[in-house]
Amino acid sequence: MSDLYQKWKSLQSHWDDDEFLKSLTSLMKLRYRRLDEKAAGIFEDAFKSLEKPFLVDVGCGRAEFAAFLRERWRDVASNQSDIWNYLGIEPSAEQLKQRDIPNMGLGVVQATAEALPLPDMMAHGVLIKEAIDHCYDPAKVFQEAKRLLKSGGVLVVTVTNDKSYFKKLFAFLNSARKSKQTDHLFFFGPKELRKLAEEAKFDRVSVETYNYLKLPRVFEQVLSLLGAPLNRGLLNVTDAIGKILLPNLGGGIILTAKKK
Repeated sequence: MSDLYQKWKSLQSHWDDDEFLKSLTSLMKLRYRRLDEKAAGIFEDAFKSLEKPFLVDVGCGRAEFAAFLRERWRDVASNQSDIWNYLGIEPSAEQLKQRDIPNMGLGVVQATAEALPLPDMMAHGVLIKEAIDHCYDPAKVFQEAKRLLKSGGVLVVTVTNDKSYFKKLFAFLNSARKSKQTDHLFFFGPKELRKLAEEAKFDRVSVETYNYLKLPRVFEQVLSLLGAPLNRGLLNVTDAIGKILLPNLGGGIILTAKKK
């Protein structure tokens, strides 16, 4: 086995994000909520002509995205599992034990993203949300995602942007934090993420960044007191301005690609 796999196995194969979740401010939670909305919107647009499309959520953690979808569909259908087929993939047994909902669709399978125990061309969509930097072989993960997808299927990958404007401004601090992290094996910018998709021979690769509003924690805690509607407005406005003035330098990356 590779050194990276051994490092992943020792540090992350039993990963539990409980402490991380407890540390989130209300503004950070809203950022993740917006990300769920963005990802769901991409798939909803791609799936609109399909009857009961199949989504595989790779690195699903606690199945948080499944819980988000169930809430999103609450007023649409009495049986949410009739809308999409959902299958979560998660390597950590600790995460599976703490998942946000007991089950949805086909449930959750314990497996690594590099070796998905699923047949070829079974999925209409694959989501890899905030997980590709935790994997021990990102190139293999992209290949596995492509293998899973049907022709015309959609891949969505999201990850923190290591080339964001605030990480460039405070490069020394960013470097120091990265050296202490044990939960990330890789750090990506938009170009590196695009290259992985293109090398896996995906078609129509699109990369954008978002989350341009970034402040010291104490200021974000103060902003959180202003309430979700105002904070959402601030995030939307700063994203709109940031994409014009600082393209590809937002705090998060969303990659969308299709299989020919």
